[in-house]
Amino acid sequence: MKRDVKLNEGSKKARRSAARLAAVQVLYQAFHQEQDIKAVLSEYNTHRLGYKMDEDLFVPADQELLESIVTGYAERRADIDNMVAGALDGKTPEKLDKLLLHILCAGTYEILAHHDIDVGIIISDYLNVTEAFFDKSEKKLVNAVLDRLAKTLR
Repeated sequence: MKRDVKLNEGSKKARRSAARLAAVQVLYQAFHQEQDIKAVLSEYNTHRLGYKMDEDLFVPADQELLESIVTGYAERRADIDNMVAGALDGKTPEKLDKLLLHILCAGTYEILAHHDIDVGIIISDYLNVTEAFFDKSEKKLVNAVLDRLAKTLR
């Protein structure tokens, strides 16, 4: 007997967390590989939302939040890059891993533009994204930079 596979919709919180992870991945792919950001976002929405890997069905990203972060950062890239550079406390953006830099930029955009979302939730989710790819020192850096920017921007 064949069963229909029901898409794991996940909670609103889980979909928003998935959107933040996806936004970082889209930004990294678009800017690191010099691809059109709208094309990368479209490809992600078409082929990766709610995808299945190794028998695990991933929660789909909140599309509205994903698109807001990606397009919002792209539109305000120069300003956000300057904000991040100013909050790095002696480090230069050029010396950071590109993925880490996109985590900081996505988080900064969201703190700047999404006043309807508690800043603690935003920072916590980007710390989780950081932890998925990096060690403790990078997580501490992300926490310090986003916290510093949150105090300035809010």
